[in-house]
Amino acid sequence: MTALVVAVRAALPSPRPQAWQALQMAVGLADAGATVALVADAGRPDGGPVALSDWLGRPLPDGLSVHVPPAVSRPPLAGLRFRFALRRQRAPILLCRDPRVAAAQPRRRWRRLVMEWHVRPDPSVPVHRGALRRADLHVTPAPGLWDDLRAAGLPTHRLLLLPNACGLDPARARQRHAAAPANGPVLAMGLHRRGGLDLALRAWADHHDLPPLWIAGRDQGGVRVATWQERIDALGLGARVHLVGPVWGHAREDLVDRCAVWLAAYPADDDTRTRLCPLQVTDALGSGRPLVAPDLASIRALGGQPALYDADSPESLAAAIRRARVAPVTPPAARPRWADRARTLLDALAALPVEAA
Repeated sequence: MTALVVAVRAALPSPRPQAWQALQMAVGLADAGATVALVADAGRPDGGPVALSDWLGRPLPDGLSVHVPPAVSRPPLAGLRFRFALRRQRAPILLCRDPRVAAAQPRRRWRRLVMEWHVRPDPSVPVHRGALRRADLHVTPAPGLWDDLRAAGLPTHRLLLLPNACGLDPARARQRHAAAPANGPVLAMGLHRRGGLDLALRAWADHHDLPPLWIAGRDQGGVRVATWQERIDALGLGARVHLVGPVWGHAREDLVDRCAVWLAAYPADDDTRTRLCPLQVTDALGSGRPLVAPDLASIRALGGQPALYDADSPESLAAAIRRARVAPVTPPAARPRWADRARTLLDALAALPVEAA
């Protein structure tokens, strides 16, 4: 049985996307038959459940153990506790999402080291250069980041393009597509990149025929939530745009049931065009709800049939919302689950040549 450590420099639970994705990947690996230790740096739930099972929406698999410091701490103590917990692990494979973690590992500490890139690798940065050199396998969900890794000089046999998986219940998705509320609200799940939600608020301010917009999520400390509420109030959208707070587990599925359209709101910039790692899009494509998303290569790469809009045009966004509301309801396409993603990763590790170790 394969044994791995998944390390994430984020609190569990917390509103930070890397924490949520690391948990789902660790659960997927355990569901795929691996023994997994998930190591995080603090226990600081903020606007969400305290228990990881409530956060996930189901019991954690037997093959997963979670290592979170018993008390909340700030840097540098949080980093010291994280490194201490990581040193105590004895599994032969490390999967990390932070180049600082990969770069700090002794060369012979792990039989295999996997670095999952969600930021652009920059060989001129010492920490990135160390992560590029030390990792045996470099994984990324975005085609643009795969190209960046190749441009950094890595051979293709050490690279794996591995899109994010869908974390919603497929049975619930099949049920909800047949009972879509035509007049229900539009859901934007998660606090997206600022430019994307700015455009959405402009569209709702200019087009009064659009249905209510529900924005679900919370950031660490609630700073961004407060800023968004001020923006909503300033535009006079308080009656039509609502911040519904954090939703996890069964509440997340219930919220999708109540909405008619899923909006993935991202701006068009150098990072999002090809380097976006759109977890929200992956979930939306498997949700049983029509998806409205900006016309970006990173989103097109995931397939499906979203209603695309010009990421710089509130008029185009409003038109895409209207199209999605009247589009024929079709069964949700089967999307890869996190266990499927985990099996692909395990297969790639097994296929690595001996000299990569």
